Amino acid sequence: MINGKTVLAVIPARGGSKRTPRKNIKDFRGKPLIAWSIDAAEKSKYIDMCFISTEDAEIGAVAEAHGGTVMFRPPELATDDATNEDVLRHVLQAHPADMVVLLQPTSPLRTAEDIDAVIVASQIDGACVSYRPNLSKNGAVYVASADWLALHDFSAEHTKYVMPLERSLDIDMPEDFDA
Repeated sequence: MINGKTVLAVIPARGGSKRTPRKNIKDFRGKPLIAWSIDAAEKSKYIDMCFISTEDAEIGAVAEAHGGTVMFRPPELATDDATNEDVLRHVLQAHPADMVVLLQPTSPLRTAEDIDAVIVASQIDGACVSYRPNLSKNGAVYVASADWLALHDFSAEHTKYVMPLERSLDIDMPEDFDA
């Protein structure tokens, strides 16, 4: 909770990655990739509840084994065409909150402090996204008020939070696991 507002985190983890199959449960530095996001969410001082959104039973089982709470999503929200905003709205519908945090499992080096800083910065205009120092999105943390998300997606104007490059890893390809 921040400023009396409830904060819901969502870790989207579908099973259908094309470039790196099963990447969300692949080992990265000694634990499944998804476990890094679960751990960071648990350490956040503002996140009240966190759900792993997946359609995949194996990903769900791995997430639960690492302390995550799973919410299974319908097949139409697990396609290449489904957006993260659609997934956030789906979880928010079942678990209403004032604010929502998107934590992609492909950003294992983000910290709870990064998450909390983006949550604080989102108070300025209703949404904040994390960026690398060169001002490209790093995919690590997206935060929006539920009201903002009802009207926008993350391509709309938002506050930018610049994360250090060493925590801005975005795992997409098999070779990224060697970083």
